[in-house]
Amino acid sequence: MSADIQEDDTPHVLPLGMPQIAAFWSDFSEQLSSLETLDGPDFVERANELLQRHAPGLAVELEGQLRQAGSRLVISAHGNTAQFENVQALVRHAPHFENYGVQAFRSRTAGGDFAMRMEDFELSSAEVLVGYYDAGGITGLELSFGKAIPEDMAAHAQHMAFIMLDHVLGEWDFSVRVGPVEFVQQLSDGSSGPVPLRDFAPVFDAFQREVLGRSFQFPQEQDSRWLSLEVRARDADEDDAPDILSFHDSANAVATRADLSHFMLWRLPFSSQQELDAVRDAQDGLEAELARQQRGILAFTRVESMSSRVAAFYVDDPVHAAQLAQQLAARHAPGLEAELDLSFDPAWNEYLSLYAAIHRQHGQEGDA
Repeated sequence: MSADIQEDDTPHVLPLGMPQIAAFWSDFSEQLSSLETLDGPDFVERANELLQRHAPGLAVELEGQLRQAGSRLVISAHGNTAQFENVQALVRHAPHFENYGVQAFRSRTAGGDFAMRMEDFELSSAEVLVGYYDAGGITGLELSFGKAIPEDMAAHAQHMAFIMLDHVLGEWDFSVRVGPVEFVQQLSDGSSGPVPLRDFAPVFDAFQREVLGRSFQFPQEQDSRWLSLEVRARDADEDDAPDILSFHDSANAVATRADLSHFMLWRLPFSSQQELDAVRDAQDGLEAELARQQRGILAFTRVESMSSRVAAFYVDDPVHAAQLAQQLAARHAPGLEAELDLSFDPAWNEYLSLYAAIHRQHGQEGDA
């Protein structure tokens, strides 16, 4: 069995290794006492100088007060999703601090009513209007302005609106749970709103929960819903047996959860019914163990051309999940040459592309 952990498509972002992570936290811990003699802005500046030596592209921010219990050190990637895996790795291995928790990604700004001024142009969160819609299992936005924007300031105002959205929704929600964003003169027929940006955070949360079905709670086994479909490749011959896709529709409830960001595809070959049963036992065993610990969820399975069975999971820790898969393959299906591929997919693109296609097809069948 081989494990190939793929990184984000962005070529300029390298994964942080444990030596870099350990070196940063060691330097920071050793210098914390002297850093705390500074005021807040200088503390943040010096902490970021340390961080840049080991993790370029990431930032440290302080939420709360220095030397005050309950304050937080926030590790941010400035919304760059290509760096999100590094953020989570840095936070996962953070030491314990007496007065500070360590958090991944910027929180929402407390209270949505605020204004920004940049280059002598001011824009308030009441003047940014938001329309919203289901863009295939993710939230699409249509933005407009509640005041006249000079033509030469249009691009500047749009840039400010993006910054304000990040403050209102927080780094994870805006970067991962928001899909297409367009600036429009008036809303499309399928959009709800408009809502002033200052009031949008609770509306966004309700839309995630009530329309997209995101409770972010693991589905109970007795309520779990699966869909079974036959799938044919476009270039397949008519006589070829179709692939059988079993899709875990209820997994949508936890889609885009920050602690389930890694997509794991586990393919095991078989050449007989006995081997297929062994493969199913191995993959079902992994599903049960991950679900028991709530450290992962099975997204779908696919029997391919009656020669291999694929099981796709979203997991919290790819190393832990890969080790479990190796153990279960050795126990249930020894001798079979397995393939194990892991990638970072915080937006659940692999799952939601199937989810949107399946529900679009079901909707068309219902209309017919």
